[in-house]
Amino acid sequence: MRFEVLGPVRVRTDAGEAALAPKPRALLAVLLAARGRPVTSERLLDELWPDGAPSTASATLQMHVSALRKVVGDRMRTAPGGYRLDLAGAGFDAAEFEESGALELWRGDAYEGVAGAPSVAADAARLGELRLAARTEWGRRALAQGRHVAAATELAAWAAEQPAAEGLVKLLMLALYRSGRAGDALGAFGRTGEALARLGARPGGELEALAAAVRRQDPTLDRPAPGLPARRSRFIGRRAELDRLIELLGTARLLTVVGPGGAGKTRLSLEVAREVAGEHDAVHVVELAEHRDGPLGARMAASAGVREEPGVPVLTTVARQLTGRVLVVLDNCEHVRAAAAELAYTLLAACPGVRILATSREQLGLGGEVIFALGGLATPAPDATDPHADAVRLLADRVAAARGGVGLGAAEQAAAAELCRRVDGLPLAIELAAARLRALPLSEVASRLDRQLDLLSGTSPSARHRTMRAAIDWGYDLLDLPQQKLLRLLGVFAGGFDLAAAEEVYGADPIDTLTQLVDRSMVEHTGGRYRLIEMIRAYAREHLAADERVIAYGRLAGLWESRLAAPPPSDGPAHAAWLEGIAADHDTIVAAIDWALRDGDPERGLTLATGMWWYWWIAGRMAEGRELLGRALAAASAQSSALRGRALRAAAALARNSGDLAEARRLGEECLATFRAVGDRGGVLAALNNLLITAQAQEDYPASLEFGFEALRTAREASDARMVAAASNNTAGTLRCMGRLDEAEPLFARALQGFRELGDRRGEAAALTNLSATDRRRGRSAPARSAMREALAIYTELGIVEGQLDAVEGLAQLDVLEGDAAGGLRLLALAARERSALGAPSFTPDEIADRDAAERTARESLGTAGVATAYREANATSLPDVVTALLAV
Repeated sequence: MRFEVLGPVRVRTDAGEAALAPKPRALLAVLLAARGRPVTSERLLDELWPDGAPSTASATLQMHVSALRKVVGDRMRTAPGGYRLDLAGAGFDAAEFEESGALELWRGDAYEGVAGAPSVAADAARLGELRLAARTEWGRRALAQGRHVAAATELAAWAAEQPAAEGLVKLLMLALYRSGRAGDALGAFGRTGEALARLGARPGGELEALAAAVRRQDPTLDRPAPGLPARRSRFIGRRAELDRLIELLGTARLLTVVGPGGAGKTRLSLEVAREVAGEHDAVHVVELAEHRDGPLGARMAASAGVREEPGVPVLTTVARQLTGRVLVVLDNCEHVRAAAAELAYTLLAACPGVRILATSREQLGLGGEVIFALGGLATPAPDATDPHADAVRLLADRVAAARGGVGLGAAEQAAAAELCRRVDGLPLAIELAAARLRALPLSEVASRLDRQLDLLSGTSPSARHRTMRAAIDWGYDLLDLPQQKLLRLLGVFAGGFDLAAAEEVYGADPIDTLTQLVDRSMVEHTGGRYRLIEMIRAYAREHLAADERVIAYGRLAGLWESRLAAPPPSDGPAHAAWLEGIAADHDTIVAAIDWALRDGDPERGLTLATGMWWYWWIAGRMAEGRELLGRALAAASAQSSALRGRALRAAAALARNSGDLAEARRLGEECLATFRAVGDRGGVLAALNNLLITAQAQEDYPASLEFGFEALRTAREASDARMVAAASNNTAGTLRCMGRLDEAEPLFARALQGFRELGDRRGEAAALTNLSATDRRRGRSAPARSAMREALAIYTELGIVEGQLDAVEGLAQLDVLEGDAAGGLRLLALAARERSALGAPSFTPDEIADRDAAERTARESLGTAGVATAYREANATSLPDVVTALLAV
């Protein structure tokens, strides 16, 4: 037999739950609250009839005792002056919970459905406090283990049940913040404040302080971390160095691994990070090899997955979000040493839990910096072979890879030991030497390397640096003239590249020569793309003659000027492929822009930067785009031109999407003046359309309508079908914000028809969402839902997440209006979470108001428990799953 009070009071036997009438159930509750101790008849009368027992109560009590005895049998015992319940050998969930703290034993509130009895109320309150303590402890453990998302799901439900439980709410706020949901964390704080206010109280100091810390994104708060890159090959040796670095990292906040190029600083540091990752809340690897100019904050933000905040320096945002115990690996600092030192200084000062592991050819020069000098791998002693030396082990492994699994033979051990000594055990030199073994015997490789070691003398005082340069020189000198020329020219790529790009820069068909470079391990080929490892790429750039540099970078800039000339495709698969391709070549495009602005043609740099704005907008890299466009606008001619107008329009769009509406308006007005000055009607149309959206976001509706109506008139005069559709759509949006639905609706319909005739899928989706919102406000739910689902399908096809969120929110509002408050709130909660992660807040005033109103309605309809359930379900699903489900209906 089992007794249960952690929820509705019940008795369970092998046959199932026993039926009990209310009064026998209340009697059982009183006896269970007594935990087997006797309860007098007088006390039972007071407990069962707390407002006063009737004259027949004693007889009635005997009847209830008999009814209960039929269920529990001889466990119902007569005691002096009363009764007791024998619990020996029986299951009792309250006792089990008190012993184990197992929260899964609870089915509801303690003694649910049994009210009035003083002893039962007292025991229910005591068990409730124990339950709260157990929940709090569970939350602490979950946060300590880094299970922030799971913790937020459970804690949200519990906090909804107990909104005044400040300990639970504090943990919920932390879990939400660490899941990237600062807004939801503050929402939880607000609901707790309201609950306490109803009780005549206010939040305690700790909760107030946490809310303030969330608002300012205090660096003492935590956030999740991305993983480390996967290994490309086996890591061999360096056990002593690994152990020493781990030991130093345990006591230092800034540890810099210094050594010559090719010593393996990056690989060793990543292995250290991999081994200590479990001791940190987050590990972020910041690769600086391709960084050339400007502050490092944007690169740090991208590595940490931190999106910019409007009006806040990006490094400030990063510093606020690097909370908890965080390891930052700053890799390849030597060419930006001063900037890297400044970044490290800022992070260490602002983030108490951050420690930095840096790699560089020289120390950063900061106070408290611990230096670890890294040389080559251990090599055999002179005249010894020692196949167990780390350098020989690495060579043997790479030889086996080069030979299809055939490793070093016994007769090759002496030559292997000599080769490793000659290159001072430098891993990159060993890798290059091993690659030669596909064509040369090991003895000849060692002999040729010996003759080439000192051909070049580097400017660095490090002898090992000169040795590495000699090793690369040796590989370079093994190439014929066409191979050398191609390698030099390929140095202009700041990352991977495709065959067509190589052909453009080379000026001829490179396939045979490029294949030879791949065979000689001077170029890597993976997944249909090529790349040079950083040391060889730097070497290639160094060897570019002045005329070659002008030619190569000019061709590179011309290549991307041509590729970016066409607007991004509007159909789904092509648009997604375009985004993927630009992302893969992004660093090279930026290098071309940088060359054009500094050493080449500023007008071409402006052209390239203007062509990149759509990618920067979609990828959420607004700060980078605004910085490069700003540089380009400053470097190029200030004279009015169509190019300058397009650049100003792009800069205005990025500023608006960053939340900088004032700057967007300024740039937009300058853009309009520029296009007017050069008589570019199409540019004027684009500028007017841009400005009407910005003015709409500023709630300057008169100006927005003025821009919109002028755009419509001009577009019609020019017979520009696309701009007629765009201006109709956006002008209608302003009218809708003003509540002028009768005027807005036909313009939305005209926009939809125009976009469809043009095959503009993104425009079609935008018009559909606007028409859906209009139908919803007019009470036409069916067409509103159909249009919004169609828009969702198009945005999914195009891969535009922000558009998907617009559609999900629209469908959520329809759910709420049609009575499905739970489903609507679930979608709204998911959309809010995804917007926070994407860094893409809405800026259309009436859309924001509609969404907020729907959420308020849903919350009022559901009550505390229902809201908690909706949020728990939202946290348990993903945007792709929700989109799939919505489209499958």
